[in-house]
Amino acid sequence: MNATPDQTLLSRRFARDAGPAVRLGAVQHAIRTTVANKLSGDGYRMLSDSCACCGQSGTDVPVSSIDRYGLPLETVLCSRCGTLRANPYPDDDGLADFYTHHYQQMYARSDDRVAYFAKQRGYGQRVLEAVKGWLPEGAFVFEAGCGAGGALDVLREGGYQVSGCDYSQELVDHGRTQGLSLHWGPPLAALKSLPAPSLIYMHHVFEHVRDPLRQLEGLRDALAPGGKVLIIVPDVSRISEFPFPAGDLRLFLHIAHRFNFSLAGFRMLAARAGLEVESLEQRDANQSPEFWAVLTRRQGPESAPEDLNAGRAMLDYLRRTERRWRLHLTRGQLLVLRQRIRSKLKRILGRRDKPPVTTPTDAS
Repeated sequence: MNATPDQTLLSRRFARDAGPAVRLGAVQHAIRTTVANKLSGDGYRMLSDSCACCGQSGTDVPVSSIDRYGLPLETVLCSRCGTLRANPYPDDDGLADFYTHHYQQMYARSDDRVAYFAKQRGYGQRVLEAVKGWLPEGAFVFEAGCGAGGALDVLREGGYQVSGCDYSQELVDHGRTQGLSLHWGPPLAALKSLPAPSLIYMHHVFEHVRDPLRQLEGLRDALAPGGKVLIIVPDVSRISEFPFPAGDLRLFLHIAHRFNFSLAGFRMLAARAGLEVESLEQRDANQSPEFWAVLTRRQGPESAPEDLNAGRAMLDYLRRTERRWRLHLTRGQLLVLRQRIRSKLKRILGRRDKPPVTTPTDAS
């Protein structure tokens, strides 16, 4: 799979000069310029490393030189396990700066904390439904990357003790006004002062982590006996099948998401961290692909089956999807088109069904 970067970029859309793949507002443009300078100048210390999932180095395939916001960020695909990662990537201090000062505005997150809290309750209900069958009543639950804690609020109402952490001080402060025990900063630091959780979960957060192997090892050590880790991440292996991203890989490549895990790569990562994959389920997250993995401490020797074709299969899939996307032929694009047609027909038929508007006449 060795090739020059020009041969392996999925298309010209992934070249450094391609520009943003999404429409940016004035504030986003300004923040992008600031972050771009930090990435390419002296602001952030950029680190390169081998694949965290399988440990292989030296055979990465470059697939993109730009993220969806137009930031200068290289994405490579591991030829062994098929996982995509941004490489090089900012160190921990750089990431703390990004999430503290730039993330919320660059991603156009709403300033309406009440609405955001309510939105988080939606995925909190999904987490509760997934774990209540096996999580002991009254168990301690910790969410890494909890935002304002809306999901934790649902688990608290379900009878569990809860806590969480996040890098946004504003969101942490809002959660505290709701009576939640939230902490600013990284999870491994917060967990040192807390009881051992029976469940640690990360909802669309694990893909943000710079060093997922170290993170999983730390979460494993923090668990109570019999405890489990629940990881929920986007599923890059099915981007062509859903309305978002409708086959457009560029929408999945952005600075906050360092990793897009393949299923094979995630299994290898869990094994390297001393964890066993109890279940791994592909799901639909509001018309976008994701997978849910439940992990437990491994009791015996490592036994992660390796898919020797995972890297080639992922690269072939992404190349095939890019070709179909450019022809407007991915299943996701066709689903979006169908939704738009249905919506337009509904508006037209709705207008036809309305009774004619009459103007009252003057009885005199």
